[in-house]
Amino acid sequence: MIPFTIKYYIRSLSRRKLFSFINITGLAFGIAFMLLIGQFIYHEFNYNRYLKNVDNIYRIVDADAKEYSVDYRMKEQVLENVSGIKNACLLYHFDGEIESNNRLFSMKNALMVDSNFFGVFNVSFLAGSSNNALSSMDNVVLTESTAKRIFGNLEAVGKTVRINHQSEMLITGVVRDLPQNISFDAELFVSYVNSPNQKLSWRLSSWGNNYKFLFSAFVELEKNADIIAVEKHISSLNNINSFIYPKNVILTSLSLNYFNTDYNEADLSHGNGGLVKLLSIIVIIVLLLVIINFVNLTTASYRYRLTEFGIKKCLGADRKSLIKQLIAESLYTAIISSLVGIILAEFFLPYFNQYTNKTMSLQIFTDSRLFLFFSAFILLLSLIMGILPSLILSKISPLQLFKFNPSLKGNGKIYRNILTMFQFSIAIILLAGLIIISRQIDFVKHKNIGFNTGQLLYIKVHHTLRDRVHLLTDKLHQYHGIKSLTQTFSIPGEILSSVGGYATISIDSTSLKTFGLKIIKGRAPQASEVNKAVLINESSLDLLKDKNWENQKINGCNIVGIVSDFNYASLHNKIGPVLLWYCNFMQPSAISIRISGSVGDAVNFLNKTLKEIYPDYPIEINFYDEQFAAMYKKEENLAALVGIFSILAIIISCMGIFGLSVFQAEQRIKEIGIRKVLGASVSEIIVLLTKSFSKWVILANIIAIPLAYYLMNKWLQDFAYRIELSWWIFILAGLIALMIALITVSYHAVKAAVANPIESLRYE
Repeated sequence: MIPFTIKYYIRSLSRRKLFSFINITGLAFGIAFMLLIGQFIYHEFNYNRYLKNVDNIYRIVDADAKEYSVDYRMKEQVLENVSGIKNACLLYHFDGEIESNNRLFSMKNALMVDSNFFGVFNVSFLAGSSNNALSSMDNVVLTESTAKRIFGNLEAVGKTVRINHQSEMLITGVVRDLPQNISFDAELFVSYVNSPNQKLSWRLSSWGNNYKFLFSAFVELEKNADIIAVEKHISSLNNINSFIYPKNVILTSLSLNYFNTDYNEADLSHGNGGLVKLLSIIVIIVLLLVIINFVNLTTASYRYRLTEFGIKKCLGADRKSLIKQLIAESLYTAIISSLVGIILAEFFLPYFNQYTNKTMSLQIFTDSRLFLFFSAFILLLSLIMGILPSLILSKISPLQLFKFNPSLKGNGKIYRNILTMFQFSIAIILLAGLIIISRQIDFVKHKNIGFNTGQLLYIKVHHTLRDRVHLLTDKLHQYHGIKSLTQTFSIPGEILSSVGGYATISIDSTSLKTFGLKIIKGRAPQASEVNKAVLINESSLDLLKDKNWENQKINGCNIVGIVSDFNYASLHNKIGPVLLWYCNFMQPSAISIRISGSVGDAVNFLNKTLKEIYPDYPIEINFYDEQFAAMYKKEENLAALVGIFSILAIIISCMGIFGLSVFQAEQRIKEIGIRKVLGASVSEIIVLLTKSFSKWVILANIIAIPLAYYLMNKWLQDFAYRIELSWWIFILAGLIALMIALITVSYHAVKAAVANPIESLRYE
């Protein structure tokens, strides 16, 4: 049976080259995008799953503060006092630099941990031992890739490096690189006792006269532990501890943590649940479009095989055998398309990784579960695609099969038109979405944010460079291309502190001029008012009684003026209260510079000067306009993905309507011939053949436009500042879809209209 079906399948491919190419290509693109999105979803939902004990690992959450970070001393308390806890560990993420052999290496994923961490998270040591690797505050453990990056091999144990330009550390271990789909990455590990002793970077929070060093705390529970009882027991320790201890502790599962964004996060990465849902919906839609397209084209192309079916029935073939043959042929098409789809997926994967910000690889041949799922999917897809045409065509009698027009004319016409309407409804929604998302991104990127970002850049100041800041600023003041500069702690776009509910930027006497901020009421702070005066923005007035700012104080400092509102974060959020504190701070976090003249010359001068003064530090120069534009990277990636799928949906829809136009032209070939003999013009024939499709595309507009309005209005609600939804956007999307449909159909309409009516009316 199989050799015969393969022979007939190959014969049908060769006879219908155009239809075969369109069918296989359309299906291959659909499978390729299904593979990419399926790989992404599989990757996201398998975060942390490589851990054998992941279902028993929980994070301690301060429910009242709504944050994961807790006092590091909680770990010992819960281990000593709470039953049901097998192990506990700490984690704190920071970034820094490593110096070795006069070379500097930037580390974006440095972790402070305790020795228990390696056991809880199954970290495998290639050199050294987890028992004593972090026994001293001066020890450091490197990952395999970091050791190779610095030393070129794994023989790093026993060598020393300098971390953050201040601490000589001894390498006591090398561990295997962590897998990609874990909620934290690591390049090196240091002991958590660095933090309380302030040896390296640390995170400190103060309440009154008390201080707490904040870490993410994890507990590994016994297999049958009562989670609620453990939570209550941990919370009850609040009554016996002298340090600040959360009163209400809850435990969140690490296996569910990746998509849990209910609490403030600092140490672990999280997935974009909205993107996963969107891509899941898109892949379902694409597959529906592919199936519809395949069924339409298959139905349209079976005219060429009606004689074959008729002869087989006359020779005794039953309906069951024909159904098997047709389903087998759809399986062969699915297999060929899947192979082409895998090649296409590999080609598009690097671009897809850019949009999703992942470094995935296609695991269909390396992961047995994915391979089995994909194989089952191909079988199911071929069954779905083949069953409907085979059921319809196999039930027709031999007499009907030999007389094509009477039996098949109009057969399934409503069904095919409804499918076409569905295809173009999806295309219209995606087109409208693409236009609106693009306009919104353009709006937020070019909106006046309240201060001048043109030729304004900043240099981040490392916390260990306190003694060289004045030397740097003196050098910069000597350069003619710098109009003004200011030292601040926090900058617009990166607020690092707050006071009494106000986002706070510590400023000096030149900050207002450099940023271009305007005072609308009051005055600027005077030189004699250092550490005594503050400015607030317009939105801060809502926090003051009767909106009266005069003679008011904040944190003991006099309010001397009001500046106009400016965006200090993305336009997803409304402008909130901002405090500009005129102070003599110990350490600026950044130096902001206003350039006059050539930006390129100024940047070259800055690079040269920074290398002279900070030869051991990485140079990091950033422009404010680029910084604010980068805040909408997620939306730009979304627009790119919607654009890609819009094009794909339109291509697939056009393939479907192309097949239907062929089917319609062939069904009405004699009608067209008679009309031409009776005097119908070419234009009248074209209108006749295109108006039926136009009607269904117009109906698709009626369905799609309200739905597109609802979906895009909901998406825009994520922005505090957004565009207005104009009616012309949806009309434009509908007209584009209609134009594409007419152009697609017109090819066969014109071909049929100009054909010789003698050929059309000739009897078979």
